[in-house]
Amino acid sequence: MAKALMSCGIPAVCPSVLSSSKSKFANSVSLSAAVGSNVTTSSRITMTADWMPGEPRPPYLDGSAPGDFGFDPLGLGAVPENLERYKESELIHCRWAMLAVPGILIPEALGLGNWVKAQEWAAQPGGQATYFGNPVPWGTLPTILVIEFLSIAFVEHQRSMEKDPEKKKYPGGAFDPLGYSKDPAKLAEYKVKEVKNGRLALLAFVGFCVQQSAYPGTGPLENLATHLADPWHNNIGNVIIPKGLLP
Repeated sequence: MAKALMSCGIPAVCPSVLSSSKSKFANSVSLSAAVGSNVTTSSRITMTADWMPGEPRPPYLDGSAPGDFGFDPLGLGAVPENLERYKESELIHCRWAMLAVPGILIPEALGLGNWVKAQEWAAQPGGQATYFGNPVPWGTLPTILVIEFLSIAFVEHQRSMEKDPEKKKYPGGAFDPLGYSKDPAKLAEYKVKEVKNGRLALLAFVGFCVQQSAYPGTGPLENLATHLADPWHNNIGNVIIPKGLLP
């Protein structure tokens, strides 16, 4: 088959190169083939980004980072220093979102109120914070703010002292009590799973915020139950379509 293609002036290309859009093929591949004694045919194949077939992959996203699918439509990572900072910031926000989403869903599922009403105590003079319905020690707003400020300042200071970009994102040690980082192959797999689940959690939290803005004082599970009770009338159309136009 390859000889037949070459005789027609068409360079033979391995099917796996043509069909794959994985990052290892992200760079352009130059192919040249000699046809006859005096004619040379040259072609260039540019692999596309994984997130959108046909979309060119930016050259600075080479697939080496966990969860790198060539997605950067605004070109925010074109500057190497910015790209490293964005990787670190994304991972930190992913971890916060993965903590926030269960923290919002679980109390509401247990009937302990939703996340919007959970913060109303802070607006009341002498309000007392609660956790799963139980009063929190030193749970007044000024005390909690001081504790949070000192804790976050200490953690951020320690992180800023680390000069190794990888250790900033994956410090290991006490942060890996189960020893997941001992196997390099497994660690690479876990890194991708972490950032994928983190991105999903970020989208979920944005969805919670949008729902609360559209229906103030309600939680995501309450919104879900309302939608399931009457999907035709309780949906996003209630927000973006004037009520007079709805059937």
